[in-house]
Amino acid sequence: MKPTVIVGGGIVGASLAYHLSEGERPVKLFEKNSLGSGTTAASIAQFIRYQESPDRAEHERRELSWEWYEPLIEAGEFEFDPIGTLHTGSSEDEMTHLRELYAAYDEFGLTAELVSPSDLSAYGLDSDRFAGGLLVPDDGVLDPNEIIQHMVARARDRGAEIETGVAVTDVIVEEGAVAGVETTEGQTDAERVINAAGPWAHEINEMVGVSAPLRHTEGPIVVLQANRNHPVPLTFFEDEVYVRQEGSGDLLAGRFARAYEDTTRFDPDHARPIEESYYLTVADVIDRYFPSFSDVRILNEWNGLRTVTPDGLPIVDDTAVDGYLLAVGMSGYGVTTAPALGELVGEWLRSGIKPDLLEPLALNRFDTQ
Repeated sequence: MKPTVIVGGGIVGASLAYHLSEGERPVKLFEKNSLGSGTTAASIAQFIRYQESPDRAEHERRELSWEWYEPLIEAGEFEFDPIGTLHTGSSEDEMTHLRELYAAYDEFGLTAELVSPSDLSAYGLDSDRFAGGLLVPDDGVLDPNEIIQHMVARARDRGAEIETGVAVTDVIVEEGAVAGVETTEGQTDAERVINAAGPWAHEINEMVGVSAPLRHTEGPIVVLQANRNHPVPLTFFEDEVYVRQEGSGDLLAGRFARAYEDTTRFDPDHARPIEESYYLTVADVIDRYFPSFSDVRILNEWNGLRTVTPDGLPIVDDTAVDGYLLAVGMSGYGVTTAPALGELVGEWLRSGIKPDLLEPLALNRFDTQ
């Protein structure tokens, strides 16, 4: 029986291998580097229920992921630090928006709290600079390496083949259908190929002539020594900067994705330096909002890539090439959504019926083909 071939060994590819290996068809995963070494390694690894534009189907997908994570956390398989997600509001107009989000979350059954300016001081924030905020207390930090290793180990136990250091160099298409892949180690026949290549997804799509609206945004992150003595949730500001606690006393500061229209396509095989303007922005945020921090200095830094779509939701669908599927465009939420997407794709391919929760992620919601 020809296998399902998965291209990419990040958290999405690992989830697909885990869930598809429950079926009868063999599974082969090819990762050109090491498992989780791309976007997954450069992420902040936060499970995030918070949505800036609440969508019920997306909420349900995230809760489906949590249903997979929770028992493994309780069993001690995964570490989880429930630091919460906090969106600050510096004006009454922003608070009006946060109250609307709170009402939407309440309809979803999501636990959230509107917090006052004085409440924010417990997180080291200058309460005089804010009109309040919205806290999702049950969000938290995971270890993506633990997750990937668990998924891959279980997939291998079920017979999946996981090949690292092996790049897919071509997808073989015969008469409009996938026939296999060429790799740096030779040719492999395939019943289907799933593109889960993260920022390299463009290159795999070009091998089969499939177009999808995917662009890259940079994800600069710095870890700061700040002598922190209070909790700091994943805290979003209006400056396109987020800050959260890291370790026992440090801070992590990053920049979340900008609008799709402002993005471009990068070469994911080349490192990108962090722009000087970003350091200045982070310094300004710390100075303005965290009055107790002094002598802050950089301990570590890196710059990753997010692969984003116009609406911020992934593309998980088949294509005009028979047997060629997409699981791409996680827009920074791979850790949050990967378990659900793997489970839903597994259900779809075993039954032949696409689950309702995948319908909003169809490629044809964009005019690309």
